[in-house]
Amino acid sequence: MLSTHSVHIAFQPEAKVSSLALSMSGDVAVWAEGDGKLFIAKNSDGVLAPSTSWQAPALIRKAILRGNQIFILDDEYGLTCLDLEGKPLWQVEIGAGGFALQQLPSQLAVIDGLGRLHLFAYDGTPFDLDEAYVDILRFTAIGEYLILAHESGHVQALQNGQTVWSRPHRGETGESITCLGSDANQHLVIGREGYALVSGDEEVLEIEIWDLAQQVLIHREDLKSQLLQAIPSKNGLYCGFDDGQVTEYITGESSYSSESRISCSYPIQKLLFRNGCIAASSWFYIWGLNADGNEWKLEHQGMPYFVEASQDGSICLFAGEDQNDWTEIEPIGLFSFQEDLLEADASELNLWFEKTEDTLPLSAEELYREDDEMNALFSEDELKSMQKSQPADVGLEALHSALEGDFGESQKVTEDGALDINTEDLLAQLDDAITTMALLPSEDLLEELNTEIGEILVPHAVSGEDQRLLADADGSAIVTLDGSSSFDPQERIQTWSWIESSGKEIASSAKVRVRIPRGSHRFELRICDRDGQWSSDSLHILIE
Repeated sequence: MLSTHSVHIAFQPEAKVSSLALSMSGDVAVWAEGDGKLFIAKNSDGVLAPSTSWQAPALIRKAILRGNQIFILDDEYGLTCLDLEGKPLWQVEIGAGGFALQQLPSQLAVIDGLGRLHLFAYDGTPFDLDEAYVDILRFTAIGEYLILAHESGHVQALQNGQTVWSRPHRGETGESITCLGSDANQHLVIGREGYALVSGDEEVLEIEIWDLAQQVLIHREDLKSQLLQAIPSKNGLYCGFDDGQVTEYITGESSYSSESRISCSYPIQKLLFRNGCIAASSWFYIWGLNADGNEWKLEHQGMPYFVEASQDGSICLFAGEDQNDWTEIEPIGLFSFQEDLLEADASELNLWFEKTEDTLPLSAEELYREDDEMNALFSEDELKSMQKSQPADVGLEALHSALEGDFGESQKVTEDGALDINTEDLLAQLDDAITTMALLPSEDLLEELNTEIGEILVPHAVSGEDQRLLADADGSAIVTLDGSSSFDPQERIQTWSWIESSGKEIASSAKVRVRIPRGSHRFELRICDRDGQWSSDSLHILIE
C-alpha cells in the first residue's frame, strides 16, 4: 500500500496539451491544445469550468496568466494579449515565430524560433536591447534579472535589456548549461556539464550558485547526475536530477548542506513547492513529500510535463502526453495539496483516468425472453423470414422417414407403377435434414467439444469492415479498430497486434480507438495463439 491524493479529471482536451497555466488564486486556468486552440476556465461555484476559447494561428508554445490578461506565444505569428473573455487586446508579430516566453516584473521576454531575444512591455511596446542576443537555449527570471544561457555555455544576466553580469567561461573544449534556477535568497543556480580537460582532464557535472548582486560564486560542487531542475525551498533550494533524485540544498553560515528528499527512479521533468509540500513529476508519475514527512504518489495517463498549483496549494493541475499518436488524448488532472492522503494499492492509481462502462448483468429471463418490443421494429415479412431461418425440431426420425420413402412431392407413381423420383429435390431435402441435425446438440457432440482437441488449428483474424468517415474540424477523426470477431476453435489466442502501414505497432489489444488524419489508411490485425500459429487480416479507412 502507498499514500496518494484523490485525483479527478479537470478537463478533457481534444488534442495534445501544449501549455498550461493557473492563476495564483486558483480562480482562472488556461490550457492550449496542439491545434492552436486556447481554452479559458473560471471558478464557478467552487469548480473550474470552461467559459470560452480562442484560436491561435499556430501551435501555442506558452500561455501566461497575469492579472486579468493572458499572454500567448505561438510559433508562427508571435505574441498576443487576451482578456479573460478571450478578446485580443494587442498582437505583436515576431520574425521566425515564438519559441519560449518568460515573465519579468515589468517585461515579457521572448525567444524566437532562431534563438534570438526580444523584450516587450506589458502593453506590447518593444524594449531596446544594448546588443543582439542570439543562440539562446535557456532563460529564466530571478527578480528583475533575466538570465540567458547560450549554446556555447555562456551565461549572462540582463537588467532592463542591458547586460549587468557575465559568467566566466570554463572548459577548454566546451561546456553546456543543463539547468537555470534560483534559491530562497534569489541566488542564481546553474547546472553545468563540462565536456573534457576540466578538473583533472575528465568530463564533469557540477552545480554552481552565484550571488548576482555581488557577482561572486558562493558555492560549487561536483555532481553524480545531471542537474535538470532547481527551485527555491524554505531554507535553500530543491534540485531535480537526471537519475530521479530530488535533493534539498540547505543554506548554512558559510556553505550549503544537502539532503535527499525523494527518489523517483526517472529524470525529473518538473518541480513544484507549495506550503511546505514538494512535488516532482517524473515519467508517468508525480511523487510528493509533505511538510510532515509523508510521501505520496500519483499516476497520469501521460508524462506530466505541466504541473501548476495555486499559491495555497488548494488546486493543482497537471497534464502531459504519452507520446503515442494512436491513443486517446490524455486528460488534465486535478488534486489538492491540502486534502488528506489516502491509502491505495499501486494498481489503483490509474482509476481516476480509466474509463469504465458500467453494465449490469442480465438475468436468464432477460436474456432468453421473447421481446415483443423488438418484434415491433420488424415487418411481417421480416418476422416470417426470421422464423423460417430458425432450425426446425428435426432429427433422426425425419431423416429416416425420408430414406423410407416419405418424399412428398419429390416422388410420383407413373402409369406403369414405377416411381418417378425428382432427384434434385430429394437431395435438397436430405441436405437440409443433415444440416439441421448438425445444429442440434447431442451427448456425443458435447462430449467431443469438451475434450482436448489433438489437432492444432490456425486462429482466424477478423479486422472488420472497411470504414469511410468524415473528419472533424481539426482534420482528423476517431476510429475504432475492432478485431474482437477474430476466433480460434481451440480458444488459444494469446497476442493481438494492430499494425499501421509503416509497420509500426499501435496497439496490442483486440479493440482500440485511434485518432487519424484526413486521407487513406491501412491497418493490419495480427493474432497468434500459444502454439505459435498466427493469421492476419487488414482493412482500409478513408477519412474525408
